[in-house]
Amino acid sequence: MMSNSDILKANILIVDDQEANVILLEQLLAEVGYTCVTATMNPREVCGLHRQNNYDLILLDLQMPGMDGF
Repeated sequence: MMSNSDILKANILIVDDQEANVILLEQLLAEVGYTCVTATMNPREVCGLHRQNNYDLILLDLQMPGMDGF
């Protein structure tokens, strides 16, 4: 069984082309205690980042220019 502290150590990636959204999500996650949060505004980086970091959760904008979240 996972403890709350284990959950708050989840490795999370935020992907959004809007800087304001990235900042908001980073702040919200930090306020509740998440400690391993990374962000990118470039959707083309996601696959490589995930291969390197094996994220537990990816918060992904579905409508981005150049490459959508699908």
